[in-house]
Amino acid sequence: MREHAMEKPFSFKKLIASTLVVSLGCGGPVGAGLEASENLATVDQGATAADRALASDRAYTWLKAQQDLTVGWAMDGLVDSFDDWWNATDRRQILYTYDQAVAAIAFMNKGDRVRAEKVLNKLAAIQDPDGSWINSYWWNGYGEEIRKHVGPVAWVVMAYMTHEKLYGGTAYQASAKKALDWIVTFQKPNGGISGGRTTWDLNGAWSDEVWSSTEHNQDVYNILKYYAGKFPDRTTTYNTAATKVKTFLDTVVWNDTLKRFNGGWKNNTNTLDPFVPLDVNPWGVLALGLTGTRNYKDSLAAVDNANGSGTPASPKYVHTLPYNGTTITAYDFDWQYDCAAATDQNGNPNGNRCADIWFEGSAFMSVAHYMNGNTAKADSIIDEIIKKQGTSGTLLGGVPYSLMGSNNNYWKMAQENCVSSTGWLIIAISRFNPFTGTTATGGSNPGDTQAPTAPANLTSPSKTASSVSLSWSASTDNVGVAGYDIYRGTTLAGSSTTTSYTVTGLSASTAYSFSVRARDAAGNTSAASASLSVTTSASTGGGGHTTADYTANAIKLSTTQAKITFKPTTPALYVDVHYTVNGAGQQNFRMTNNAGTWEQIVSGLVSGNTLEYWFTYEKSGPQYDSVHYTYIH
Repeated sequence: MREHAMEKPFSFKKLIASTLVVSLGCGGPVGAGLEASENLATVDQGATAADRALASDRAYTWLKAQQDLTVGWAMDGLVDSFDDWWNATDRRQILYTYDQAVAAIAFMNKGDRVRAEKVLNKLAAIQDPDGSWINSYWWNGYGEEIRKHVGPVAWVVMAYMTHEKLYGGTAYQASAKKALDWIVTFQKPNGGISGGRTTWDLNGAWSDEVWSSTEHNQDVYNILKYYAGKFPDRTTTYNTAATKVKTFLDTVVWNDTLKRFNGGWKNNTNTLDPFVPLDVNPWGVLALGLTGTRNYKDSLAAVDNANGSGTPASPKYVHTLPYNGTTITAYDFDWQYDCAAATDQNGNPNGNRCADIWFEGSAFMSVAHYMNGNTAKADSIIDEIIKKQGTSGTLLGGVPYSLMGSNNNYWKMAQENCVSSTGWLIIAISRFNPFTGTTATGGSNPGDTQAPTAPANLTSPSKTASSVSLSWSASTDNVGVAGYDIYRGTTLAGSSTTTSYTVTGLSASTAYSFSVRARDAAGNTSAASASLSVTTSASTGGGGHTTADYTANAIKLSTTQAKITFKPTTPALYVDVHYTVNGAGQQNFRMTNNAGTWEQIVSGLVSGNTLEYWFTYEKSGPQYDSVHYTYIH
């Protein structure tokens, strides 16, 4: 499951030290709800694969719109977590770290490498020196929830792993290594990795969380094993940590009598968490597989068959609730449904513990059931989620966090559309397992290993001094083409779900070589198309790239050096330049101010090197990021 946020004034509830598992709520009104118990086994015969594909495309549309909201802000590239507002005109502007990982994985499942890398590049850029991220940020770059939990950090590494498995390369390995080094420092004698760090317990001072969450340990298991094979100097450390985590999951938090996981462990009292949230069970299957030391798939039956009175010892998770003249049958976050009044830790009323539908967690169950060979149930869950998906206007494609907005024994869930639910709908429809970074196998699909055909007939219908428009003939695939990656030389220029794309940020009167590769949803990539050489038009304005905020340029100084310049329209307190040479590792420098023009010398170049560069700059207080530009030496 995801790392969840709690409410504090206006939005989050402080996590009580004994609370081990929580999930991101969007802060919405409470709804009561009559419900009728029903085992989740029916299938909507009216829904088709095409309906689910359309739902996935609509979810993708909503995620793109949420990412576009942050353009021009300090956190440009990240995805606004909720469709939530302080009032009729002001968004809350909160970016949860876990949500960014989910969004990046969802973008990759839609074949949109460019948007995924916008998320991942920004995360790498804002990573704390200790290797962590805080739980959430405001659009302007300030911290929002000032805690550093293992779960969200692990999910960022999970997204890095997915990117590496789908596209190759090592662009995010340094960031992943720093994050994993931070994570393993919290391992306890029983093998469990504790929650991380918080400022909520000691009046703003940093202290360690006292609990070890089952979900956090499920999060870290596979990424430790994967990167143990990537970093020879960490092989022993990471493999040893993974083995201890597995022991913790199998012997400390697994209940072999009830065949399900407990919520976690309290290190301050050496006791099990009595709470039994839903998500630790499907995530156990996604992280550990169907069987192993324990029969993890049994936990799915434990969830589906739980029809108790609503206590931790007698839970119930599946509910059928009325909605829009019909009903939705899916899963609740927690075990309670008696509508008992709930309060926050300060004793203030905080909703009721009624039956609810948790859409994100229901998507977890869909992927787990698919892995367990039950395609009909996996599809049925997706079809129930789609009933609540937005179909028009700004809500198009979005999926809310919960149906009724009840309190889930941790905080009051919200009813606004969320990145978590919407991204996980894409993931579930794609049959993707983020814990392994691969397409899930199971159901009636043994896994797709056939690559699409190479794109053909690559042409350039038009060009300018700074852009080239490309078009090509569609590829074919045994399942379906998910998207195309467009390359400028060996550097990824962008991704498209259609058979056209415009490459921007080019230099005038410069020859460029382009090629295109097709990719399917399973991550199989075609051979490259035949390359196409295009020379951009001559510049009519000169002087580099000019916007309302600045003029930027890169000029040749010698056979081995170039100078990048940035002249802001409004004097800037600082300008940072970021660049890569031939797609290699990113370099970051604070530029030198020379009479109002900021400068950076790049050395060690040879003829034909491609320098991709962009800027982070201050303007009247806020910080902004520029678009990317290209210079050929």
